[in-house]
Amino acid sequence: MEKLEYEGYVGTVNYDKKCDYYTGEVEIDGRIYTYEGDTLEELREDFEDIIDSMLAFEEMDDEEDDEE
Repeated sequence: MEKLEYEGYVGTVNYDKKCDYYTGEVEIDGRIYTYEGDTLEELREDFEDIIDSMLAFEEMDDEEDDEE
């Protein structure tokens, strides 16, 4: 597995054999976010949590803009 995809976002998958640990990065609105995990499952969960958090934040921001 070389990448993760979720909600239209694509992130990297990196494995450090020495540390037996996974890391990755995803770009959202010009910012780089990193995620990590002991397993691919944990890596995917952290990746999806980041995307879900960013989408929720954007929704809150849009709602605040609508109220003004």
